Amino acid sequence: MSAHENLLAPLAKFGSFQTRVVIVAYLTAIVAGPNVWMTVFVVYTPPHRCYIPELDDGNETSEVDYVVVPSNLSNSSVARYIPVVNGNLQQLEWSSCTRYNESTSAGHGNVSVVSCDRGWKYKTEENVITAVSEFDLVCDKSWLVPLVPSCLMFGLMAGSFLGGILADRFGRKKVLLGALVILCASLSISAFTPSWIGLHVLTFFIGIGDVSRTSILTILLSEITRNKIRYKVTVAHILVMAVGSCMLPLMAFLLPNWRHLYGAVGLLHFLVLFPSFIVFEESPRWLLENGKLDEARNLLQKIAKMNNVKLDEAKLLELGRDRETRVNHEPEKKQRGRRKLSYLDFIRVPFLRKRIIILSIAWLAVNVSYYGVSLNVNNLGGNRYLTFFALVSVELPGHILSYFTIRKLGSRVAFMIFSSVCGVFILAVPLLQAVDDTAVVVSNVIGKLFATGTFSLLYAFIGELFPTLLRSQSYGVCSVVSRVSAVLVPFLLYLGELYHPIIPYSVMGSIVIGAAVGMFFLPETKSQPMPDTMEDAKLQNRFITKVRC
Repeated sequence: MSAHENLLAPLAKFGSFQTRVVIVAYLTAIVAGPNVWMTVFVVYTPPHRCYIPELDDGNETSEVDYVVVPSNLSNSSVARYIPVVNGNLQQLEWSSCTRYNESTSAGHGNVSVVSCDRGWKYKTEENVITAVSEFDLVCDKSWLVPLVPSCLMFGLMAGSFLGGILADRFGRKKVLLGALVILCASLSISAFTPSWIGLHVLTFFIGIGDVSRTSILTILLSEITRNKIRYKVTVAHILVMAVGSCMLPLMAFLLPNWRHLYGAVGLLHFLVLFPSFIVFEESPRWLLENGKLDEARNLLQKIAKMNNVKLDEAKLLELGRDRETRVNHEPEKKQRGRRKLSYLDFIRVPFLRKRIIILSIAWLAVNVSYYGVSLNVNNLGGNRYLTFFALVSVELPGHILSYFTIRKLGSRVAFMIFSSVCGVFILAVPLLQAVDDTAVVVSNVIGKLFATGTFSLLYAFIGELFPTLLRSQSYGVCSVVSRVSAVLVPFLLYLGELYHPIIPYSVMGSIVIGAAVGMFFLPETKSQPMPDTMEDAKLQNRFITKVRC
């Protein structure tokens, strides 16, 4: 049992204190659900071609004029101005980046081709205005489109690294509230940015705020609840985020202008900002581990009063005297080593090094498969709003299934099962493309379901393998490593479009199955208390070793 478990008796009961924190935490989670996926609609590239004054001045061009090339070109007015090319599906399409140099019917001699020097004409879909059509991020600027979600991944990576350091050094509450402010400001300003540069920069800060909010709030929820309820609270937190994601396609449909979409999501964040400042408190575990006994005593007294339980203040005073004795008698170097842990401990301590390497690889694999399947939604065909809704709504059963699997099998075994099944269905996608389009969509959806479950399992599992003063940093290390690969996911999908769709799916499926194998070498944390100290974390290995023997 952790040295602080008796002192944390007010947290044993899920009372009024936890209820208030959980309610506000879930409110922030539901409004944060759309954050990561908004780029799917913001940088959607509508069908387009060169702007032709003779065709487009005061005229509405039909959908046929953007996509379908008629069998008889002489019947099409577009054929006089736009050349025909082979599309990605090896069917004839109008060129989206070139036009004829003069108004000459196609097929009459050699006609020179020039780029779209007069701009582009976009197919208007229910008055949809995206950042791509507004800033003309097509043709020679098309590489800026996958760079937007990549900037988001860069932000997620930076937030994972900085959030872990700051939360362990300055406390959960301060960094959490700072992340919410960054999210609110970045989303609101994005609605008014005048250039694509501003969109990329602000997307980076959205990533920082979003991952910091998610990881630190997950840690805070796990640290204010006890073993029996911890799984429910942390998994439900991620589940509520999935509900928020399901709201996005409806919001994008009702707000077809990308600026209005950003503004609406920013307003929702602003509305939950005030209750967050009022309700969220510091983690008592963090206060105790950092020797902030007066603050811990005051907070625990407040929690005890709210939860109607008795606080053992005598043991809290005894802990203070013991700590003061150690401070007065131990060498200064040893005191620093006792009280401060850093990222270097993941390298110096063998059992921590083993855990962090395996978990980093696992998180890398989960990120690639999860984001790869999700960001490829525009290539699955059909109504993009309904297709995206299917992919995000399947997260709900994914999280629920992971919760029940954790309770029955524990985090380690559950992850091995989920990631293996996920890898199989992802590998099956390119094989099914030659069979049936519906089978491709179904395989994608099932793969997304189990990829979502692995996310829930990792969030719960990582926090249970590291001591309190390294818990945020463990999330940070794993997430940073995984974000490096996530940055490349949009371009991995682009390689599939250029060469063959088997490339991205083979990479995603192979590494997620490899992650399942790696989990075999980690201890199971089922029914074990959350470790507060380095000794507590190390005891997990000793216990598991005895069980295996």
